[in-house]
Amino acid sequence: MTVQRGEPSVPVVPQPPMTRDALRSAVRQLDLARLGEFDTELGEAFDRAVQMSSTTPMRLFLEKWATVVAILRYPDRARRLHAAEQELADVTISEDAFRQARTAIREVLDAASREVLPDTHR
Repeated sequence: MTVQRGEPSVPVVPQPPMTRDALRSAVRQLDLARLGEFDTELGEAFDRAVQMSSTTPMRLFLEKWATVVAILRYPDRARRLHAAEQELADVTISEDAFRQARTAIREVLDAASREVLPDTHR
């Protein structure tokens, strides 16, 4: 199993505010290749918000990308997630390796989510 535990104590960049411009800037800094994905999803969220007469799609978009940034700003966290995703993509892995990879993904997402939405993790 290639998934390793542990994260650095210092992130590459601070966690930005949960605003469109701040998150876009962070994505540009941390993973320029995902900027197009960010912009596409922003447009889709805006369209859904207008169609639904609700801010919920925009809030969900911001929460998702704040979580992505919370992962990317720790290189070890991002590597751990990527390694676990690669493990899960291998249809020949053992059940134990599958469980370990699934646990690693859950731990990374939980850690990132605690940074983004600390009030929901008590």
